[in-house]
Formats: sequence, C-alpha cells, structure tokens
Amino acid sequence: TSLAWLLSEQAKRSTALLDLDLHFGTGALTLDLEPGRGLVDAIENPSRIDGLFIERAMVRASDKLAILSAEAPIHQPMLTDGGAFHQLEEEFRTAFECSVVDLPRHMLIQFPQLMADFNLTVVVTEMTLASARDTIRLLSWLRANAPHAKTLVVANKVQASALEISRKDFEQSIERKIDIILPYDMRIAAQAAKLGKPVAEVAKTSKLGLAHRSVVGNVLEMADEEAGAKPKKGGSLRSEEHTSELQS
Repeated sequence: TSLAWLLSEQAKRSTALLDLDLHFGTGALTLDLEPGRGLVDAIENPSRIDGLFIERAMVRASDKLAILSAEAPIHQPMLTDGGAFHQLEEEFRTAFECSVVDLPRHMLIQFPQLMADFNLTVVVTEMTLASARDTIRLLSWLRANAPHAKTLVVANKVQASALEISRKDFEQSIERKIDIILPYDMRIAAQAAKLGKPVAEVAKTSKLGLAHRSVVGNVLEMADEEAGAKPKKGGSLRSEEHTSELQS
C-alpha cells in the first residue's frame, strides 16, 4: 500500500492497487476505505470487466490512486480460473501508468500464470530462518517461471538488535544481496493504523520513511530501464509488485 501511495504522491503517476488477498486483504483497510464489491463482482462476472467497470468498481483514495480489493465472506470460496485477474490487469494497463499487485504466496501457487503479466517483482521478507527458506524457494521459482521479471528483495520489520538470522547469513542463504532494509518502527506503524494512512505517509523523513522512498526509487529506475528509457518523472510506466508475506 505504501508503494502504491508513493508512486501516486511522490512520483505523480496514476496508480492502481490490486489486493489479491481476497478474504483477508488490508489494502483498503490501511487507507481507511471500504473495499466495496468490485473485486468480487469481477471474479463472479469476468465478462463485465471493461473500462467502465474499472471506473465504477475501483475505490478512489486520491486523484491518482485507486484500489480494488475485497473482504469476501470466510464461508465463500472465490472460484475462478484466474482469467478475471488477467483481464483486470489488461484494463489497468490502459487506465493507469502504474499497477501494483499485492500477490500473497497462496495466490502465486494457484495462479502462477499471473507472473507472465508482471515486469517487476518485489519479494518482501523478514529476517527469520523460515523466511530465508521461503525466499530461496521463491527466488528459484521466479528464475524458472518468470525470468523476464526483474526482482527486488526487501527485508521488512528489521530490528538490528533482535535478528533471528544475521544479514550476512541471510544473504549467503539466498545467494544474493538484500536490496533494501525497512527498519522496525512500532510507533509509526501504530500511528499509521490509527490515522488510516499508509506507513510511508506517516513515516515521512524518518529512517523508515526514507527506506520506503528508496523502494520507490528502485522500482521506478528498474521499470524505466525495462521500458528502455532513462529514469524520469511522469511518463508511462507499468510496474507491478509481487508481495510474498513470509510470516505466519
């Protein structure tokens, strides 16, 4: 959510956020918004998906940020072959400069074909033994199944004095460097939750805020390189995020 917010506010690019955690997603909740039925309707009636549907179904957080998420009833499985998600991505590409897709691990397993649409992957991990194991598996899967997608590894909720596994050992385990560290800051996280704002907005010039802005800088640079252009403000960009929540 912070990545999408920064793309829209800092980079001034029209941005769509698609939260594919259909039952427990927090994209809308983080911004103090009601998710609406747009995503559920898209899954149930994919033939309805077009530009007009996108305009009506997405919840506006600002002039440049729109969200599509769901809080489907726990007793209601979302039965889909994934075609609706592909159609949504096609419409996003037309309507927005940036698309950020929050793709939980279980959705990657169910719909691996979605990765064919993504040109940039952000793997979000924590500095734990289990997370190191899962990051190894995810990076291996991405190399085999989505070699076209550039990958950024972001370590989240990092407490320098309370690491389960050191950065050096973690990086040796995954056989690559961690690109960006997001420091743990419970005070800012709690304040953001109370205000109904993304962490990046509340953090501002703190170490956590600067780290979030570094993520966006890397995303824009990598996406513009993919498009064969020099990094610049504005212009057309297609940037998606695959977020793996590596915690129980």
